[in-house]
Amino acid sequence: MKNVELFLDHIEEVFGDNYQIKRIETKDGGTPVHLFIYRDLPETGLMTFITYGLSEVDHYEWINGKPELILTVETSDLSWGYAIAGLVAERRGVKRFSYGDLFTSDEPISGDSEMTGFFVFSPSGLDKESQKIVTEGKPIFLAGMYPIYREEVQLYNQIGLKEFWFTEGFELYNPRRKNLASNIQTN
Repeated sequence: MKNVELFLDHIEEVFGDNYQIKRIETKDGGTPVHLFIYRDLPETGLMTFITYGLSEVDHYEWINGKPELILTVETSDLSWGYAIAGLVAERRGVKRFSYGDLFTSDEPISGDSEMTGFFVFSPSGLDKESQKIVTEGKPIFLAGMYPIYREEVQLYNQIGLKEFWFTEGFELYNPRRKNLASNIQTN
């Protein structure tokens, strides 16, 4: 089986087959990025987006596997999914997409939030077996993407990923959560 078929079999086993697929062309003419869109997953009111296309390239730091991205947010706006697919299309082969990495822009990601970026961490709600997709080459690992406000980036850099993750008020799926930087005084 081809890696794309192994990937598809895996996500359908873990997430089901009730999804839409959107194809995003790359500026460099490389392999397109595919965005899988799940509505009301893992629960009503949440959307889950999964990319395929990041693992189609190489990066010198990917020794034990290659990532694909997964994002779950409380929204009905597809802009969130298109944002992570756009990151893959523009930065694959250049950026690692490893835990702790930050991706920000100057503009809000969506009209329903003022958040302007993402950080990468372990995908919530998935056990290790569900995160790993065995392929003919290096395995693919789902990497979680989490929205962040521009003002939170300095806080994130000062206290680190773990402390940020456990900061009171951090809500994984809520793109309209309170900005954590406005509450925290850092030394």
